[in-house]
Amino acid sequence: MVKKIIFVTGNENKVRHANEAVKKYGLVFVAKKLDIIEPREENPEKVAAEKAMQAIKLVKKPLIVEDSGIFIEALNGFPKTFVQFVASTVGVENIIKIMTGVKNRNVEFRQSLAYMEQGMEKPLIFSYVDGGHQLANKVWVPKYEGAAEFDKIIIPPGENKPLCMFTKEWRAKRDAQANQETIHYGQLARYLISGT
Repeated sequence: MVKKIIFVTGNENKVRHANEAVKKYGLVFVAKKLDIIEPREENPEKVAAEKAMQAIKLVKKPLIVEDSGIFIEALNGFPKTFVQFVASTVGVENIIKIMTGVKNRNVEFRQSLAYMEQGMEKPLIFSYVDGGHQLANKVWVPKYEGAAEFDKIIIPPGENKPLCMFTKEWRAKRDAQANQETIHYGQLARYLISGT
């Protein structure tokens, strides 16, 4: 039996990514956009939890909320969860300038989801780290439409060009396969199947 769970997001790429990761478990995520307040937190777990507490009051059905951050090792984790803000203010061009001459170009994505249903006092949190990415030496011009700003400067593991040069489908599949044992969507699916 297919279990449908509301994914509180307006981002269809996130939903595609999530469904790619859980298709073998018989789960389906369905997007629902809500106007909820974005907490000012550096930790994706706290952001996801606070948003889930807001969302359950509006949806009243099993739901997930996801939050993520980009953590550049040489910049003490900057920009963390403030990716959109930094992209629209500092800009990725200036991130590359700041990193000129810096040898450590390690970048990781930290992602958390909060699962909540009615009757729960607080959400369950599932998190994972998608590591091994590298910061490019320049800002690339995207090959595909819809690339986020940081997609122009982050190179996935084993590749020599940044995320903006790959299709959304390739990216969702790569992440689901590379992180199949740890990805937060899979953690949630296994929890729902086993009940523990």
